Amino acid sequence: MKARLSIHVPDEAVHERELATPANLIIGRDPQCDLVISHHSISRRHLRLDCAPDGQWLVEDLGSKNGTRMDGRMIAGMQPLSDGAWFAAGDVYLRLEGIDSTTEGARRSEADRRRSSSMIWNQRLRHGGQGQRLIGDLLQGIVETADAERGFLLSRDREGEWRVRACFAMQPEQLAGHAFSGSRSAIERAIAAGRPVYLSDQRDRAWLQQQQSVMDAGIRALLAIPLLQDGRALGVVYADTREAERAYTDLDAQLLDALVEHAGHVMTALELEAGLAEMSALLQIGSGGQSAERGPAPSWSRLTGSQLRAVVS
Repeated sequence: MKARLSIHVPDEAVHERELATPANLIIGRDPQCDLVISHHSISRRHLRLDCAPDGQWLVEDLGSKNGTRMDGRMIAGMQPLSDGAWFAAGDVYLRLEGIDSTTEGARRSEADRRRSSSMIWNQRLRHGGQGQRLIGDLLQGIVETADAERGFLLSRDREGEWRVRACFAMQPEQLAGHAFSGSRSAIERAIAAGRPVYLSDQRDRAWLQQQQSVMDAGIRALLAIPLLQDGRALGVVYADTREAERAYTDLDAQLLDALVEHAGHVMTALELEAGLAEMSALLQIGSGGQSAERGPAPSWSRLTGSQLRAVVS
């Protein structure tokens, strides 16, 4: 019976690997390992995963610097893993679960459905209009492809200031100061690093310790994807969900990357930059795809309750 190993690296989409049985795998940062995890908290040869002929999985730490933990405790020697068990290697969380034909069939059907939905959005972006229409379609496409509940898009104006350009399933008032229940740090990291940030590991609470508003809102998964031109962030899309079982995987990253890539094909880089800079209105998007302008685009960095009321009144 095969097993699936889900690897939750901080800020990355969840990496999933199918493991055949019986097996004896060395996991670590060294390129010579059977399964390589490139994260600074992982030792070159961090742990061993072993599966006996009877199907019992075991985990063993190999003297790693940051250790291997189960239920918050460091392990010593070979430890058995039950189906669906979580364990941690450094700052990386892993889950091992068996794969049965019924569950795998349902997963494949869901993956096919999401790929089909993504293709529809890709076609819409490829043949869409310009300016506000493109931004609205891009935001809605990312939120729906990610199976998120809400989201918004930021972009730079001519002075380089970040402004809220579009909102999906949320009001501008929800972005003001302490009212914002999402992760500002995820947005800032996406902009600074120039790469997407995914947070969907329910077992790793470290990133939530500094995000009380996220915890209070019950957010279980979120993403922040930068819109780049020549390595420079022109915009960033944020989306989140309170769905308990949601985890953003490599498939999600692939589908979302395709949407952002097609947005660049619709408009040349100069047209996109000029279009984003020229937009002066906040676009409010309804669940049915309808959109309406809601006054001047509010400044993200200076967004407070009183300033927000002034710009949208």
